[in-house]
Amino acid sequence: MIRDGRSSTNHSDENRKARDAALRLLGLCDRSKKDLKERLLRKGYSGPAAEKVVDEMESLGYIDDRRFAERFASDAIKRKDAGPQMIISGLLKKGVAREIIDDVLGKVFNDYTETDIARNALSRRLRKGGVTPDRDEMKRLSDYLRRKGFSYDIIKEVLKGIEQYDDIV
Repeated sequence: MIRDGRSSTNHSDENRKARDAALRLLGLCDRSKKDLKERLLRKGYSGPAAEKVVDEMESLGYIDDRRFAERFASDAIKRKDAGPQMIISGLLKKGVAREIIDDVLGKVFNDYTETDIARNALSRRLRKGGVTPDRDEMKRLSDYLRRKGFSYDIIKEVLKGIEQYDDIV
C-alpha cells in the first residue's frame, strides 16, 4: 500500500516538473501542441505526463495551434519571404492540422500578395549578387524562389518582370 502512495507522489512530482519545463519552453517562444509534447518527451518525461501537461497548457490558453500558425506564417513572410508551400511544410512539421493551415494561409495571403512577397525575396537575392541575370542566373533565381515555396506561375510572373527590366536598362 505504501507503494501506491509513493507512485502517486512520483507521478505528481513528474507532472509538476513537466509543467515547469513546459512553462520555460513556452516562455522562449510560441509552440504548437505537437512541438511542446515532443520537447517534453525528449526531456525524458513520460508520455502520460507530457500529454497531461500539454492538455493543461491548452486549456489555460498558453498554447493554441491556430494562434501559433498565424504567428508562424506572418513571421515566415516578414523574415524569410516564404511562399505558401514553405509555410505549409513548416506548419505540418510542427503538427498543425491541415484545416487550420488552410484557414491561416487564406488570411495571411489576404494581407500580402504572393507576387509581392516573391518580388521582395528576389530583390533581396539580386542585391546580394549584383550581376545582370543571364539564362543560367534566371534558372538559379527560379530554383531559389521554388525553394522559398512559390508556385511556378508566380515565379514565371516575377521573373518576367526582371527580363523586362533588363531589356529597358
